[in-house]
Amino acid sequence: MIPISRLFPRLFAAAVLVSLVSLTGCDALDGTEADSAVPSAEAIIVANGGNFSDQNGSLTFFDPETGTVTQSSSRAGFVQGVLATPTGLAILINTFDEGRIDVLDPVDGVLLAQYTGMDNPRDAHVRDDTLWVTTSTFGEIGHALALGPAGQVHSATPVGFVPEGILSWAGRTVVANNGSLGSGTTLSLVASDGQEAEEIEAGCDGPRDLYAASALMVVCSGKTVYTPDFSAVVETTPGQVVFINDQFDIEQTLTLPGQAGSTNGTETAYYAEATGELFITLSASEQVVVIDAATRSIARTYDLSGHPTLVGLSGIAYDAGRGMLYVGRFPQSSAGPFPDYAAAGTVQVLDTSGEQIDAFPAGIAISSIILQ
Repeated sequence: MIPISRLFPRLFAAAVLVSLVSLTGCDALDGTEADSAVPSAEAIIVANGGNFSDQNGSLTFFDPETGTVTQSSSRAGFVQGVLATPTGLAILINTFDEGRIDVLDPVDGVLLAQYTGMDNPRDAHVRDDTLWVTTSTFGEIGHALALGPAGQVHSATPVGFVPEGILSWAGRTVVANNGSLGSGTTLSLVASDGQEAEEIEAGCDGPRDLYAASALMVVCSGKTVYTPDFSAVVETTPGQVVFINDQFDIEQTLTLPGQAGSTNGTETAYYAEATGELFITLSASEQVVVIDAATRSIARTYDLSGHPTLVGLSGIAYDAGRGMLYVGRFPQSSAGPFPDYAAAGTVQVLDTSGEQIDAFPAGIAISSIILQ
């Protein structure tokens, strides 16, 4: 049994949509004005991984109305990501030893509860009164944990190597098994009672992040193969988006113009339900690819390369109400055009044409961005 510390019960109300949805009059990121019928985000929350060796991850809160930026104190670990719920923020934290989840009050940042005694958490999803979490340890298979509102562990189901995204779909909890350097090719399907997972082929290299629309959208990173001594790259495959129906059949596969990924190996995409668009970061080429979920095609590509002081892409979110795209960037290292993993990052704010209209400082090594 995995020991879990006290869990504040109110965390597990129904999952909140981090971007509210309006199905009429919606606006795409296509150069048109934002639609006032779509609610705007009240706050932008940035998870800053921090320099892993310093264990100094943090959160940044940005108020888009006033432009106010508030930085939190260190969370004493690498902040992998953050999950918004109606009454709390679940912060996924990786450490040198075991991982944990801190639950913070979204107003005053007070620690409400804390999960401990688990492998490093990679992603989380709330379903009914259960928090589903993927956990991973180097060289070992991962697990999908089902955690109850009273702190109990309903189940700890073995899944694949390096599990990342987790989501409920068609009555199952689905886990994307990314594998080492994108070598994974499968999804694990876990029943609600946490029985042994069924493994199916995802039809791509490196399944990483999961999003739900009319189909389950699997964002696959692509894989990289090195020589045995890691001195040279032998093979790379591009990222893909695989569309899977509620019978878990592959309906369509869309190939991306490069590998999907972030600068520090965190979440690679953001799905804007209000516009039906999937925003994917291609960090190596510093591009953002926008997928139209309805037509299952690439709608636009934004090129963010060539900035004089910023490199890489890590963390992305789209506020449909304001027509603003938020993209996390790393500062350039003093040694050259490489990411500086120990200095504060910047969030660029882009308009509907992809031009920067604002920017604000965040913490070290941005890992993800959500809207509240």
